[in-house]
Amino acid sequence: MIKSMTGYGKGEAENDLFRLKIELKSVNHRYLDINIKSPRYLIYLEERIKKFIKGDLSRGKIDVFINLDFINQSSIDVKVDLP
Repeated sequence: MIKSMTGYGKGEAENDLFRLKIELKSVNHRYLDINIKSPRYLIYLEERIKKFIKGDLSRGKIDVFINLDFINQSSIDVKVDLP
C-alpha cells in the first residue's frame, strides 16, 4: 500500500460559547517539522498538539491552523480578584 505525506484536512466544532476551526496541511519532508498557528491564548496547547501528532507521524512538514471564535462574548463572565 502506498502512503503519501501530502494531505489536507479541516474540521469544525461549535457550542453555545465558541466555534473552533482546525486545518492541517502536510507535505513531504525529510524530518518531522510541525508548525502551529493559533491565537496567543491557546499557546499552552501547542506542546500537547505536537506530542499527539508525533504519536502517529515520523516525518513530513505539518502545518496546523487553529481558530477559536467566541460566539456570544456577553455570556463570558470575568471576575477579577484584587488584593
